Amino acid sequence: MFFIFDSFFCEFSFKPKMNFTRKTTLFLFTITSVFILNQCYLPKQGLYLIRYNSTAEDIDVILKDKNLADENRNILTLIREIKEYSVTSIGLRNDKSYTKYVEIDKGYLVDVVSACEKDRFEPYTWKFPFFGSFPYKGFYEQQDAENEAERLRRKDLDVMIRQVDAFSTLGFFSDPVYSFMKDYSVYSIASLIIHEQTHATIFLKNRIQFNEELATFIGNEGALQFVRDKYGTDSEYYTNLLNYREDLDTYFTLFRCLYDELNAVYEKDVSREYKLERKEEIFRSFKGRIIAEYNTLFKTDSFKNIGKIQLNNAYVLSINRYTGGLLLFYELYEKMDHDLRKTVDVLKQLNKHKGDPREFIRESLEYGNE
Repeated sequence: MFFIFDSFFCEFSFKPKMNFTRKTTLFLFTITSVFILNQCYLPKQGLYLIRYNSTAEDIDVILKDKNLADENRNILTLIREIKEYSVTSIGLRNDKSYTKYVEIDKGYLVDVVSACEKDRFEPYTWKFPFFGSFPYKGFYEQQDAENEAERLRRKDLDVMIRQVDAFSTLGFFSDPVYSFMKDYSVYSIASLIIHEQTHATIFLKNRIQFNEELATFIGNEGALQFVRDKYGTDSEYYTNLLNYREDLDTYFTLFRCLYDELNAVYEKDVSREYKLERKEEIFRSFKGRIIAEYNTLFKTDSFKNIGKIQLNNAYVLSINRYTGGLLLFYELYEKMDHDLRKTVDVLKQLNKHKGDPREFIRESLEYGNE
């Protein structure tokens, strides 16, 4: 994945025998208290989460096994290195997340459902007591995600299901590393861990888009910085990564333009039928241009499948949720002389800020507040 879609709420089933800690008991009490309000959703989620955490093994303990396969030793050592880097070099939260390992019999973690009105960028949201509103909902069991998606389609909404690699419990639990991550590139693993650790470090209630843009920015830049420091600027891996990152920026820019073009149509005082017709025309034109001009637009084959994507408002809005406001973060990054640690130190002040976080950043840009 070129960037991480994550969700706090994910579908669960439960079997293990275990001793409940005080934190686990508190969590169970919380989800039970909203059992009726959420039609069993949160309790089912929480039990599955506890199941995974109960089977997690400490990475430091695993690495002491002299019979550990080299492939597993290398990836777990790398993950430990990335986690330490996220704390010491970037300034993210120093907690127990990504210090444990879980075997899982699938190639990803959850299926996340999101939905949007067909004739405007208005997301469907799910509301959860204590946690606020979320424009996505995750499921460990694929069929549950399909059922939710079908329910939303019956409401005449554009719907998207995404396979997701990780999510943050915001420090409530120690988020583990999963076995399927062994197949990821160094950059992908670093981006994933740093993205999720950003959520655990800075999280503003009911500001999902801001949180995701922030985590995307720090995750992508932190991973690039990690690769640079680990392999050097003259390494082939770093050089190839720069080409990929340039393509990633192109991808983000194309979808920002697509969002703006569609939104301009949706805001017009015209009929719904006209909006839907223009929407499909814009989608066809967008995909046609990508296919025809791919080799001019991109340096690598990483985004070759864009022309095959089933585009709808839910898809475009999801990408915008993670990337729509990235430029503001890069302005701050430039103001901080491309020092990611200093940039994160400024952004961590948002945890105590009560107003608009974007205004806080703009004021930091204008007055140089740190």
